[in-house]
Amino acid sequence: MSQGAIELDIKAIDDKPAVCLPVSDDTGSDPVRIRRVGVSRATGTVSPDVIYWDVDVPASAQPVYLKRGECLFYGETLPGAIVNTSPKPLDVNKFNGITIMPAGDYGPVYSSAFCVLTQADGTIRVAVPTQVQSPCGSLSF
Repeated sequence: MSQGAIELDIKAIDDKPAVCLPVSDDTGSDPVRIRRVGVSRATGTVSPDVIYWDVDVPASAQPVYLKRGECLFYGETLPGAIVNTSPKPLDVNKFNGITIMPAGDYGPVYSSAFCVLTQADGTIRVAVPTQVQSPCGSLSF
């Protein structure tokens, strides 16, 4: 049986985007073994997505776990991972998606959407879209 994606928490920590695994969800509170992490932006129905970062952790590599409540930084090096796309600078004021796929043949996918905004002082603010029509407008954190 298929289930929808489980929402990741999005934050800016030390001026870097980070995604955090929920403390618990429908699958429990155990750590999640990472198989793949990807960040991309859809550009339209006939255009390819912009891939900002894409890594695979092969089954033969040392397992990489994300503990509940723990965060993964954008572009973070994962031991044993194959980097398909090195982290690129994220476009400001654009709707991005991040997905963490756990190891195994079935189970939930963890994902979320976010925008990166530049503040007047040059620091970044990471925000979650609140409206489909204006994904980077009316952002609250």
